[in-house]
Amino acid sequence: MSQICRLLIWMCGFIIASATAQLISLLPWSALVIGVAAVITYSQGKSSNSMLLQVIAIGLAFGWGKCYFLG
Repeated sequence: MSQICRLLIWMCGFIIASATAQLISLLPWSALVIGVAAVITYSQGKSSNSMLLQVIAIGLAFGWGKCYFLG
């Protein structure tokens, strides 16, 4: 797969994960839910050398942080 395709897939994964985290942040205990999901996703991506899973984990954390700190 070309680098452009990988970059586009990572961008889409980040955007979708960020949007999902923003929706989940409306629920109570959202910090715990997203925190656990991000840690599990990142550790799975790290152990399997999957950059996409790592990008999704960062997108989850970013989306939650955006809603928490910026409203």
